[in-house]
Amino acid sequence: MATMKINLACIAHAASLLLEASLLLLAVTAGPALGQACAEPQVLGTFGGTYSAAYDVSADGNVVVGAASNSLGQRRAFRWEQGVGMQDLGTLGGVAARAYAVTSDGSVVVGISRLPSAEFTVFRWTDAGGMQEVPGFIRTGADPVAVSDDGNTIVGDYVPVGTNRVRTFRWTSAGGIQTLGTLGGTFASPTDMSADGTVVVGYSDTGTQFNHTFRWTAAGGMQNLGALPGHTHSRAEAVSADGTVITGSSFAAGSNELSSYRWTASTGMVDIGNLGGSYSTPYLLSGDGNTIVGISTLPGPTFDGNLYRWTVGGGMQDLGELEVLDGQSVVPNGINVDGTVVVGRVFTTNHLFMSFRFQSSILGTTYCRPLVTNSTGCGGIVLAEGDPQLATGSLSLTAALLPLNSFGFFLTSKAQQFMPNPGGSQGNLCIGGSIGRLIGPGQVMNSGADGSFTLVVDLNALPQHSGFVAAQPGETWNFQAWHRDSNPTATSNFTDAVSITFE
Repeated sequence: MATMKINLACIAHAASLLLEASLLLLAVTAGPALGQACAEPQVLGTFGGTYSAAYDVSADGNVVVGAASNSLGQRRAFRWEQGVGMQDLGTLGGVAARAYAVTSDGSVVVGISRLPSAEFTVFRWTDAGGMQEVPGFIRTGADPVAVSDDGNTIVGDYVPVGTNRVRTFRWTSAGGIQTLGTLGGTFASPTDMSADGTVVVGYSDTGTQFNHTFRWTAAGGMQNLGALPGHTHSRAEAVSADGTVITGSSFAAGSNELSSYRWTASTGMVDIGNLGGSYSTPYLLSGDGNTIVGISTLPGPTFDGNLYRWTVGGGMQDLGELEVLDGQSVVPNGINVDGTVVVGRVFTTNHLFMSFRFQSSILGTTYCRPLVTNSTGCGGIVLAEGDPQLATGSLSLTAALLPLNSFGFFLTSKAQQFMPNPGGSQGNLCIGGSIGRLIGPGQVMNSGADGSFTLVVDLNALPQHSGFVAAQPGETWNFQAWHRDSNPTATSNFTDAVSITFE
């Protein structure tokens, strides 16, 4: 994994870099692009109250659902969409509702709502039909946790009428409520479901004072997946869209050590490590099963933890930059299909719970945050896609959240340094050493009407002072974008940066 350490040193030729760039005399139209939302930890707001929490996000990261309070302190279910904002989904006649899950396309939302009797029950919302009650859940204390892609299967936990034990339910529009049983004990609680609704994961009492991860299928029933070697307890937190990958936590009774695992049928539970401390727990798994987001403690006696992002082939990355929200108790609750958008809740220093949305690069390690705001009200970002294997690899860079019709280009270097406002720019230059400018034919681009531009990079011809060079296996290259702006007068800015280690 590429390093995120920033060397606070001056960059000798930074001023000349900006001087050359300013000679381009490029035009810019300020204002955010339609549907644009800031990528840095973005507080989504409320309905006039002091509380909000995001619980789930669509596959493309553009729709977020959760709960937010109004000016009367009542918590209402919301559906937030890029370019649209936060929509109150209403209630089933009571004063409160919460949205817990959304389909991959963002069209169906499920949650709970109060009835006029003040009792809570499960709802299913669509744009065409609004909020509708899911029958059979009054007086059961039901909490839905996931909905299938077609919106016709809901999974959650509840207490069946006439009992006092928590059970896992699976509701379908065709068959109604099904109770999924336990691993031999007295309760079972689900945490996630596959995209087609056929695989459910969670944790259950085994009847031996231990809770273990379960994986349920219609054909095989509830399967006990055990725990990591030497551990006595485990629980699942999330499952991939196809139901083949599970992440969760595992620990030994009486121990303060908690480990994050990733499970597949072929590997079993594998400990994915931590950020140097003794405590690590995952919250989220991307739809493709390749990205895990959670919290881990750092080295030292403190029990404070940072968010981490773990990827197959990339290992564990510290996402501590989410702390720019001045937040405590950051809880990630939802992740999109490729792991680039995370939503959740943060407890701010103003003692308010607020929902957030955070976006990062698909490939490599994002650094150089917090972002410097441009004229859109957001800070520009770089998103990298491709394959780090140089033998067959490719690299596509996108600069996004830029002012409309703004010209710019990408920079690259093998060194990371930091220099605020070089050459009078409003941004920060976060690469150093021998900086190459990708300004060849077709490489100086305009952000157009959507505030972004994309470049397919030739990894055999990366510009440096000495000429063009080819990236080599084991090398780490850093990429950042420079762009023109009018904020409020003619100026320039930089995006964040991404660091990629090639193989």
